[in-house]
Amino acid sequence: MYHQLAHLYDWPGALDFARKITDKDLQLLSELSIQAGAHLLDLGCGTGTLALALAQKGYRLTGLDLSTAMLAQAQSKQAECPDTLPIQWIQGDMRDFVLEDPVDAVLCHYDSLNHLSNETELRCTFLQVAQALKPGGLFLFDLNTLENYQTFWNGKDSYEGPNYRLKTISQFQEESGKAEVQFAVDEYNDEGELHHHEETVFEQYFNEKAVEKYLLAADFYDIGYAPFNPVEELPADFPLKTFWVCKKRPV
Repeated sequence: MYHQLAHLYDWPGALDFARKITDKDLQLLSELSIQAGAHLLDLGCGTGTLALALAQKGYRLTGLDLSTAMLAQAQSKQAECPDTLPIQWIQGDMRDFVLEDPVDAVLCHYDSLNHLSNETELRCTFLQVAQALKPGGLFLFDLNTLENYQTFWNGKDSYEGPNYRLKTISQFQEESGKAEVQFAVDEYNDEGELHHHEETVFEQYFNEKAVEKYLLAADFYDIGYAPFNPVEELPADFPLKTFWVCKKRPV
């Protein structure tokens, strides 16, 4: 996913969300005694905004994403940083990956888990995350709520940038929990040539009971979640997302 449109992913709303996720993760990492120098996995790292921010705070990062185009954006952003940052980028599938060494915490944000197609894939991913963590390691992630899909995933919208116009058509099927958004972009390149791109992104709603069941099956414990709304334009109590915190059971 995000193969054609990776270079447009960092629109202002996405970057605002990344900053709020970074602040929340830093707070939780500190409260749970995972200090600078610890090794973190950013699962579904996208264009690397979170990984870069945490690396600048002294953490060692591995960023994993399925999209080579998104990883290229992340590497380009890293190259622009004045300091050498301890980040390793890996092209891989969150449903089936292996790390050389276990990590202290896994972070999975920007509704990355909602891009999984079904509960079987969710269960497989949780098992992979548990395998990647040290005993007692921390797992932080967010998921889109049913209210989010009902409110924002039915209809048309448009956005304009300095050299592009983006149109979206989204729909949500409540019975199956499946959502999709179709992107159509008209964009001028540096030579003034107009190009048209289209891409469709799919998501799946997962209810809290199913998520907790599969976390327990993957040997996570101390599981908790709470409403999380990172968008200032919405009421603070609007349940846009749930933010989850849990730990891998010690040996």
